[in-house]
Amino acid sequence: MRLIGTFHNAGYEALADAALAFFDRRSDLQTPGAAFGGDGGDEGGAGDGRRLDKVSTDISLVWLDRSDPEAHGLADVIMRGVSAGLQRYLAERPLLLECCPERSLFVNPIFNLQRYAPGEGFRSWHCDWTTSDEATEPIRRVLAWILYLNTLPEGGTEFHWQEHHVEAEKGKLAIFPAGLSHIHRGRVSHEHTKTIATGWINAGSLDAYISRLAA
Repeated sequence: MRLIGTFHNAGYEALADAALAFFDRRSDLQTPGAAFGGDGGDEGGAGDGRRLDKVSTDISLVWLDRSDPEAHGLADVIMRGVSAGLQRYLAERPLLLECCPERSLFVNPIFNLQRYAPGEGFRSWHCDWTTSDEATEPIRRVLAWILYLNTLPEGGTEFHWQEHHVEAEKGKLAIFPAGLSHIHRGRVSHEHTKTIATGWINAGSLDAYISRLAA
């Protein structure tokens, strides 16, 4: 569990309250967040035989986009909060940064708010590193992060190889490796709604990443 870091303080609790209120208020930004995969029965109610591995309602936030002042304001606070958590995470694990490509990490400025109603969740084991070609540059992901926006029993994140469960508590920030060593899945609550903010931490610098996006 040494590479699964959790940070919890009054500042993160205030951020969780603000993000939760934003999610409730901005139904205009909410979109279905379902991801399909695997085979088998109609476990998630897809109606076509596909197994619903992840079903949620999402809001995507892009820190670089200033067209919506309220969304940008929240994204800016999340960026600063997660960046502070990253600095604490690395201070406790200096060898990680020494071995990291470019010896530099940054919080990717594209991330999501995700709501799981009772019975919904990210059921399948997965990791956050892929070789797909996306704007978030998943092949450069080193770490992933989750900020739990509300507290609920048996609704956190479980890690397969580590046999570890991070409880869902309002204002808890979890940071962990994005790769195959930390395969994980969400625990599904059939009684409570769970809302999180989540994103990634990539190798390199934010300035270089923004330059590549603009190219």
